[in-house]
Amino acid sequence: MEEPSDTEEDAIEDYFRCLHTDGRWVFEVGLAVWESSHQPSLSWKTFRTWKKEPSAERFLAARTAAIKRYFRTCTHCQKLCNLGHMHDRSICQGCAERFLDVLY
Repeated sequence: MEEPSDTEEDAIEDYFRCLHTDGRWVFEVGLAVWESSHQPSLSWKTFRTWKKEPSAERFLAARTAAIKRYFRTCTHCQKLCNLGHMHDRSICQGCAERFLDVLY
């Protein structure tokens, strides 16, 4: 898996894609999964589908709903993180290592 970009907004964008396949538009969300303790990968999950190309408003609404479902804000560093990078519902893995002495 490629590392997400440096800025938070760019990093979030790395987890979304919209594809035209089999006559429909598919909006997918990348979920970070850990097949080993050192190497995450992305598993793409279909979140919304449309028969016609989605308008900017529909795409934004789907993206906003996906963020609410598959991302959390860490209470320590305030970064928006993919659920696969969260230690639990409130703290990201990086902060769990730094502040809670968790070892991954």
